[in-house]
Amino acid sequence: MATTDLGRLEPVDLREVWPNEESDFTPWLADQKNLAILGDALGMPLEFVAREEAVGPYSADILCRDSNDRTQVVVENQLESTDHDHLGKLLTYAAHLGARVVVWIAKSFTDQHRAALDWLNEVSEAETRFFGLEIELWQIGESAPAPKFNVVAKPNDWTKERIEPTALTATLQMQLDFWKGFAEFVARKGKIVTKINSPKPQNWLGLSGVGRAGFYLYGVVSTRSETGGHELRAELVITGQDTDHYFDLLNAGRHDVEEEHEFSDKMEWYNPTGAQQRKIYWRLPTDFGDRDLRTDQYRWLLKRVEALHRILAPRVKALPVPE
Repeated sequence: MATTDLGRLEPVDLREVWPNEESDFTPWLADQKNLAILGDALGMPLEFVAREEAVGPYSADILCRDSNDRTQVVVENQLESTDHDHLGKLLTYAAHLGARVVVWIAKSFTDQHRAALDWLNEVSEAETRFFGLEIELWQIGESAPAPKFNVVAKPNDWTKERIEPTALTATLQMQLDFWKGFAEFVARKGKIVTKINSPKPQNWLGLSGVGRAGFYLYGVVSTRSETGGHELRAELVITGQDTDHYFDLLNAGRHDVEEEHEFSDKMEWYNPTGAQQRKIYWRLPTDFGDRDLRTDQYRWLLKRVEALHRILAPRVKALPVPE
């Protein structure tokens, strides 16, 4: 084809396609095929969880997750230049929703707000990742406008999982070592749960789904338990806009659920007012510094995760959707 036949890229005003941020842009981005475009820019596959997720009197534009490891992702949109109001909302939503990835999308970023995201990435100690992206629209001739996300702020080395072990704090190193050992244990001993997400230097690990979106099994190694020591937890976590509905249905059959497991330790039902997640879990006070306990810890966690899957997965799949 001769070069004279090539089209010319022309910018398109964002407001021509999305006149209103809340009613036009956010619903467009929440569509799974458009989240995939955002995910490509971020380097992670995204799946939709909720739109306008309530956070007190406010609402987060989009809540989604990394489909590889179930990491919670909160997205705040702005079709103008960044401002302090949206930065404050972004941090409020991230803290309330427990997001591990925080994404701010805007028409343009001021130098000050780009620097603020860079600083947040520096001080977050590998626990949370902050991204800033500018959104553009382009077209050739009369073609449909095409979106383009430009990453203007991101974590060091793009994803913090790439940090060398020598750069990790003692706690993060312990967590990474624990999950690596557990992954090997599951590969040898797992019967129901036979595959888990890649071990990372963090206090939780996604272990398995139960056959329905919004329900996931996690392991947690906490160094700050209610008693002041360490504890290990096996959790079924319920997320999404219908969390209360599904938790209440499961809780109605709580007696039967607790009759089905063979453990002497108490199954706990986590249902605090205002929380965005509900949990059903077992906990074990322990000491992660004592490596001689590792095999017992792995055995305890795997048995209870598999019990959660065996007992609750059929119930979860049978839950009716809200009317």
